[in-house]
Amino acid sequence: MAIVIGASIVTAAAVAAQLLVGRYLLDLLAEDQRVSTSELAPGLFLLGALLVVGALSQAVNNEIRVLLAERVHRSAMDDVLDVATEVGYEAFEETDFHDRLMRARVATGGQSSAVVFGFVTILSTVIITAGVVIVLLAVVPYLLPIALLGYLPILAVNARNTRARYRFEVELTELQRERGYLEMLMTERVVAKEVRSYETTSALRRWHGEIWDTRMSRLGKLVRERLARNLVGSLVSTAATVATLSIALILAGRGTITIGDAAVAVVALQQLNGRIQSMGTAFNGVYEGVTFLRDFESFHAELPTIREQRPVGTPPSPPSVMTASDLGYRYPSSHRDALGNVSFELRRGQIMAIVGSNGSGKSTLAKLVCGILTPTRGDVYWDGVPLSTCDPSLVRAQIAPVYQDFVPYYTTIRRAVGLGDITRLDDTEGIRRAIDGAGLGEFVDGLPAGLDTRLGKVFQAGIDVSGGQWQRLAIARALFRDAPVLVLDEPSASLDPQAEAELFDLLHDLCRDRIVVFVSHRFNTVRSADVVMVLEDGEIVEMGPHHDLMAAEGLYSEMFRLQADRFYTE
Repeated sequence: MAIVIGASIVTAAAVAAQLLVGRYLLDLLAEDQRVSTSELAPGLFLLGALLVVGALSQAVNNEIRVLLAERVHRSAMDDVLDVATEVGYEAFEETDFHDRLMRARVATGGQSSAVVFGFVTILSTVIITAGVVIVLLAVVPYLLPIALLGYLPILAVNARNTRARYRFEVELTELQRERGYLEMLMTERVVAKEVRSYETTSALRRWHGEIWDTRMSRLGKLVRERLARNLVGSLVSTAATVATLSIALILAGRGTITIGDAAVAVVALQQLNGRIQSMGTAFNGVYEGVTFLRDFESFHAELPTIREQRPVGTPPSPPSVMTASDLGYRYPSSHRDALGNVSFELRRGQIMAIVGSNGSGKSTLAKLVCGILTPTRGDVYWDGVPLSTCDPSLVRAQIAPVYQDFVPYYTTIRRAVGLGDITRLDDTEGIRRAIDGAGLGEFVDGLPAGLDTRLGKVFQAGIDVSGGQWQRLAIARALFRDAPVLVLDEPSASLDPQAEAELFDLLHDLCRDRIVVFVSHRFNTVRSADVVMVLEDGEIVEMGPHHDLMAAEGLYSEMFRLQADRFYTE
């Protein structure tokens, strides 16, 4: 910014000096039509030097502000990421949060750059305009007020047009998010196979086009309204410019001012006109950008509150007993509980399996146990300490989850597994043990780059892996964390029967000194669990070891036999 200001001052001084040197040369020619080259040479040399200085300083200004805009963009995006990564998981269940997040991201991109470029333009233009104004005041001071008054309508028009554009964008935020989602469906590699298999492109393109039509229709109305206001403002501004130029020429014709004064007035007014128009455009960009940046500011302003509300207690490390008492949860905007009145006790070295039909609350309970969701009622306890009073980071550091919708990290195998514990990213031996434990050792050994093989065909030298291999990588990531609590939500969904059997053999080895919770639809995997929890509509309907539940002839027994019958034929 210091360089930008310095370059602007140099440019302003060069422009003002150019006007004065030009005035000197014209007056010299007006006094005597026969002027020798030696008399003109000093002025011409000085004028040329000033033009070079002005061009160089302007070039410096233009290039430096690009770097400045990028720094602002990075800083603003860091602020947005602070909120997005620290806000509670529940926020991602709310439509309003996604709208505000999108507007904040838009503001940090084009809008933050627009503010920087606009501010720099205004700053440099003000400095240059000051030089021109000083020259005008010295030569024809009475023309300046007329010229400046003509630009007031432009400023008023720009302010009103900017407010109208902001309202337009806010009203269409959710529609824009839907458009982005449809574009993702038509451009993402993972989705491409289903889009082509079902030939859904025509429908997706039609819906995408309808959203664009809605936007363009409303934008057309907005543009017409803005254009009408701009035309009125421009007419007033142009009339003021014509009036000042006419007065300057009339005064020169009457001999009130010299030809040099008139020429300086004409050129200075043209300079002033151009600079003020440029400043008006820049002001409009800044005003519009700042209007949008209010969304960014309000979004970022939540960070202190998020941090203040974060619990600071320290959980037991490692926990010996996990309990839940009347645990319940209701998602934002929902009218019914996803989970209610769940209570259990699980000791280190035990495995608890959670089963139930779709929508029974299994994954919600897994998220509560992981500390991702904050209970609406009740709590999860470690050795009697409620987790809702503990620092979430300290709680999560002792939990290794494998979610049903695990993330396929398009990075190297080393990093994809090492992300399980970022404090040990360089622990090659630990990563290797986790990979072997997840049954990926032979696969990794067969790759030319081994652990440093890039995953994902979307990147150069990246490889494709199967769904089962992605799931094994997620399991390896959990194993690498080496945490005292394991929570696995459908950990074998993409595994073949042999791999599934190997996984649960591994779980029994791991659970000797750990608390293990796993969710499964496959009842053959839960038989060896110490306790099986059966959920229905968010409530516990049965709980106990497999043989006790089978003997009870309840819901568990019914679902187990129904699934088992599929594997037998008469």
